[in-house]
Amino acid sequence: MHWVNIVNYIAWYIFVFISVVWIIVMLQNRGKYSGKGARKFPSVSVLIPAFNEEKTIGKTIKSVLALKYPKRLYEIIVINDGSTDGTERIVRRLQKRGKIKLISNKRNRGKAYSLNRGIRVSRGELIACLDADSVVRPDILEKTVGYFKDESIGVVTPALKVWRPRNFLEKIQYAEYLLNIFLRKALAFIDSIHVTPGVFSVYRKDVLKMAGGFEEGNLTEDMEIALKIHTLGYKIENNLDAVSYTVCPDRWRKLLKQRIRWYRGALQNIYKYKHMLFNPKYGNLGVFFLPMNFLAIMAIIFVCGMLIWNHLTSSLDCLWKLSLVGWDISAVLHGFNLEHAISSALSTPLVLAGFGMLLGFYILYKSFEITGESIGPYKKTYLVYLILIPFIYTLFWGLALAHEMLKLKRKW
Repeated sequence: MHWVNIVNYIAWYIFVFISVVWIIVMLQNRGKYSGKGARKFPSVSVLIPAFNEEKTIGKTIKSVLALKYPKRLYEIIVINDGSTDGTERIVRRLQKRGKIKLISNKRNRGKAYSLNRGIRVSRGELIACLDADSVVRPDILEKTVGYFKDESIGVVTPALKVWRPRNFLEKIQYAEYLLNIFLRKALAFIDSIHVTPGVFSVYRKDVLKMAGGFEEGNLTEDMEIALKIHTLGYKIENNLDAVSYTVCPDRWRKLLKQRIRWYRGALQNIYKYKHMLFNPKYGNLGVFFLPMNFLAIMAIIFVCGMLIWNHLTSSLDCLWKLSLVGWDISAVLHGFNLEHAISSALSTPLVLAGFGMLLGFYILYKSFEITGESIGPYKKTYLVYLILIPFIYTLFWGLALAHEMLKLKRKW
């Protein structure tokens, strides 16, 4: 068997295997999706780092001011990271409502630096980090803090959704984010959440200090801090009832820039925490999720690359042959082997791909179900999502890998 086919088998096997694992985990934990109510309300500091966010910062702050939580027990700290637009002016206007502390960096220093600065002046027992292009539901905090009754939990992540999707690209990201809600809850059940997104993940302040804060210069500081918290022995939970919303890229160029940063950051952090791979000390995260996820990504990049290359070379070869016979299609079709074509269509990798597509449909359906969203209005959009997005995101992963191998400058 050719080694390319071997990698092809392995890639699809991993994809199907992981999909089946997620389904089994969620089925085993039916009835455990809801959050934990709070009887005790700890103090909370909400940190909002902002760089040139004049279009959204007002909406973000107003959503936090509307929280259904004892007003005396939470504070809002906005860190203006050297903005050159009207961000600071808007924050100062909202300061008149009280509860808002403004810190300004003289120049742009990055999200991690700004968060660490906010942590140093915060007074809360818990730290909630919120991106300045996001909003939260009023009950998000009261539905989150109950998890911290368990002393082993260091962070609680929210159910993150896309804010008011309009065009096709935003709608397929809307589906992707709902799918990620499903997967993040499954990861929580096996203690393997590896990213604490910046849209209202809530941390124990003492755990953040123990971890040394967020790593400055890291492309995905929310992944780095999550892995660091696991190494400290704390768990990361997820709460489906704690809903936050973020603005997603509305143009392909913006999405490409975002995903290359995310995926380069993931590669960077996997390398940094390579000691966790296949390490039983880190439970399912070390033995199962991190290595399987990494191997799947690398294998699928290779397989998709080979598929594109093979189809490209086959198409060019066909065009060349057509040119030799004066573009007489019948001459080319004369050598067409129907039996061979059917055999190829029923090859194991393609059968696995078809099975994987069915699993994808089921997982996406369950994602909509557990998040209470309706799948009806955009069925065609999500069909396209399942078919095309794996290839598009494989391209993004491939570009991210190329950026890392070429040692191109890492930037936000």
